[in-house]
Amino acid sequence: MNNVVKFSAVNTKIQSMSGKLLKEEDYKKIIALKSTREIAAYLRDNTFYGEFFKDIDLSDIHRDELERHLKQGLISHMDKLIHYFNGNYRSFFKCFYMKYEIYDLKKAARMIHIDKSYSNLRENLVFAGKYRYIDVEAIIKAKSIAEIIYALKDTVYEPFLKNLIDGNEKESLFRFEMALDRAFFSVMEENVKKLDKRDQSAFFELYGSYIDMLNLQWIYRGKKYYNLTPEELFNYTINRGLKFNYVKIKEFCYSNNIQDFINKTKDTPYSFMFKENETQEIFMERRMNRYMYFKTKYAKQRFKLDLSVVIAYMDLIEFEIKDIISMIENVRYGMNFEETKKYLIKAI
Repeated sequence: MNNVVKFSAVNTKIQSMSGKLLKEEDYKKIIALKSTREIAAYLRDNTFYGEFFKDIDLSDIHRDELERHLKQGLISHMDKLIHYFNGNYRSFFKCFYMKYEIYDLKKAARMIHIDKSYSNLRENLVFAGKYRYIDVEAIIKAKSIAEIIYALKDTVYEPFLKNLIDGNEKESLFRFEMALDRAFFSVMEENVKKLDKRDQSAFFELYGSYIDMLNLQWIYRGKKYYNLTPEELFNYTINRGLKFNYVKIKEFCYSNNIQDFINKTKDTPYSFMFKENETQEIFMERRMNRYMYFKTKYAKQRFKLDLSVVIAYMDLIEFEIKDIISMIENVRYGMNFEETKKYLIKAI
């Protein structure tokens, strides 16, 4: 099947759905609201997200509940688009369910490891187990990251996680998250190889930058907070980035210290990640997402007959939901408009 047949229908569907994304004016109005309930009511009454709040009592809605409904909306979008594909392309797009499932697993791990919060794990698992076999009940009962890893036995994640159960509590969350990302891109790469060459190139052109930035972020954090050896860092890096080959990634991992590492990134397209005039840990993730936001927005606007438009649209929806969640948090803490803007992916 040629790409005209394969993508013309789904691209037309995406063009229609894109018109429902939030406008800059929506962002400004949401930032001006005073509570989670007001934000939920605005989304219900003025945006396409309203369909995910049907029959929901908003009088006492809390942040986690609103976030859960938004995530369910993300699944709904993916469900609508995946029906346009079959065979290897359907298998490829199913990998994005794994990406969202990993968000749940990371959140569960943070709740257990950092917050010591076990009572509402079930409510926070929106994606887990929906499209592949995972023992959700075992994860809900977990009281440590090690127990989450045991709960993921005989799943696609096991080969990447089984070596982490070594009693190292300080690094367990960091290594757990790194291993999950590595699992996702490993599975994704295997599925990408089965696509047409043109679509393989489209994927790596778009996601290769994210792989590059993720590797830099992990190396930075591993060196700064956990004193991981170069060998350990290198073992967790992800293949097939856009700008960095095996040799360059190894060079980053073997930097003498954190400043030496940052200096080596200054001649790369990603030097913006390490601005020294702002708290790097707070804003690094936002910078990465904003870079990808503009890249995916451009990919969607080009409207090429390849998989880039579908991937770009799904990423833009994901970024928008992250922004809504950020705005809810900022309202909770009483931040003003200018302060709130710093935490958003979309530039307004």
